[in-house]
Amino acid sequence: MGYAVPATNAAKLENPDRQVIAIIGDGAFQMTAMEVLTAVSQQLGVVYFIFADGELSQISQAQQVPYNRKTCTVLPSLKLSAFADAVGAGYVSIADNQDIKTGIEAALLMAERRRPVIVEVRVDYSKKTRFTEGAIKTNVDRLDWPNKVRIVGRAIKRKITG
Repeated sequence: MGYAVPATNAAKLENPDRQVIAIIGDGAFQMTAMEVLTAVSQQLGVVYFIFADGELSQISQAQQVPYNRKTCTVLPSLKLSAFADAVGAGYVSIADNQDIKTGIEAALLMAERRRPVIVEVRVDYSKKTRFTEGAIKTNVDRLDWPNKVRIVGRAIKRKITG
């Protein structure tokens, strides 16, 4: 978590003739966002696709599923357009499915000119992600039957009683 920005920069430094992109959540992006300055100063021409939903989604879902509540996952608002402007990076917004093709094309065009680009991809994680569904299934599958019944029973009770 938080590793995508510096890893993307390093991948581009090692492979200057290849297009390098990152796909990163907004929470993880905030952990190392200032490394975009490295990409700007080195004219790396990378693209950071930031999946923005305003919370730490995987942690949120990990809290919501067993406890039926979220305790600490909402992020402070970060205006990615203003951040990109402040550090000298390009900015593209993908607000919905209709913006995907043009947004990607615009970002890659800027990157070809050796300018790092922040792409804000608005997402809705109101449904469980495949990652969360898989993690739940994997962990439940590891339990013996008495513990499966106990854990699933607790989750159902929390859902009913709130």
